Amino acid sequence: MRQLFGCALLMSLPLTAQPATVTFTIDMKEPIAKGWFDPATETVGVRGAQAPLNWEETLAATRVGEGTLYRVTVTFPERPYGGQPVAYKFKADGKDNPDNGWEKDRNRLLSLSGATQTVERAFDAPVPPYPVTFSGTVRVHKDFQSKFLAPREVQVWLPPGYDKEPERRYPVLYMHDGQNVFDSSQMGMEWQVDETAGRLVEAGAIEPLIVVAVASTEARTDEYRPYVHEYEEDGRKFKEGGKTGLYARLLLEELKPFIDRTYRTLTDASHTGVGGASYGGLVSLWLGLHYPDVFGKLIVSSASARWGDGAILREISALPGKKGLKIWEDVGTNEGEDLLLGAREIRDALAAKGWKEGVDLQYLEQKGGTHSETAWASRVEGMLRFLFPKPAAVPK
Repeated sequence: MRQLFGCALLMSLPLTAQPATVTFTIDMKEPIAKGWFDPATETVGVRGAQAPLNWEETLAATRVGEGTLYRVTVTFPERPYGGQPVAYKFKADGKDNPDNGWEKDRNRLLSLSGATQTVERAFDAPVPPYPVTFSGTVRVHKDFQSKFLAPREVQVWLPPGYDKEPERRYPVLYMHDGQNVFDSSQMGMEWQVDETAGRLVEAGAIEPLIVVAVASTEARTDEYRPYVHEYEEDGRKFKEGGKTGLYARLLLEELKPFIDRTYRTLTDASHTGVGGASYGGLVSLWLGLHYPDVFGKLIVSSASARWGDGAILREISALPGKKGLKIWEDVGTNEGEDLLLGAREIRDALAAKGWKEGVDLQYLEQKGGTHSETAWASRVEGMLRFLFPKPAAVPK
């Protein structure tokens, strides 16, 4: 596809530039005793969300002598955004390992507390509880019911001063994967939208807004992928995606009316946004294209543009002209070539239809950005400043 912008807006990952060196010692005694890990032929190491770790490749550990211990030292050039811990897991790479060699349960968390530190534990050691990390006023609707899809939790963040101005109404931003928007207790990482929005509102840098975080369910990939993908594997047929229409009905016919009844909202499209990352970015773009009269502001982060053989790109190309949408699009340079090139293709397709960079389209390639909540958290300020700027003062 022809590139329409001479260059991308680049932003270095705004992390804490204090290197930290961590030595991981992994005890494989139990996997060896159970017979599923063979020290002679298999390796074990660590994966994670903070460079130089990533979730795609294992940083292998070296066996200590002939025993059950394995050791690897990692130097993190920078620390995660917002003081968040490093999310990581040990992984054994071999043929027939249970859970494909991953440790069971949730990500493990490592707070980088000094210049050097050690982590010594057994593979599959129990995970301590994650703390709840809400900031400001968050109201939780634990079991929001739907006649279209499974129930899910909805969390609503209210801006500073909401209760002090009973006549004021507010724009609304709906966000997917809502369990990770305000709180790290599910994954150990979060977008920190509550902290960032609160800080910007208090500083007068953005318009006060309500943020509605809609949790995903086990059907996430079907609900967030608009196009059905059918394939065959080992003689069996599989079908993925295609439930986005039902998810849209949940949002439009059930959740938005509930939010508008319950909270003091500005209900029109120009004051209503929707956003997410990965498949959440894809479904946000799809919702904007199909319901521009409902969602006028979009956050399209790290979107899986090539899902369904690039069907979303064909949808954009088929538009007779641009719609009245204001779009923030971003991707990290360390998210893999497929996501990076797909993001550029979305940008170019939108530009070809008339969206103007810096006006109703902001495109960001974040240098060093990974496919993780901490990276998206570091981009939230830019998203909010672009989509919800403080209105210009009216001359007296």
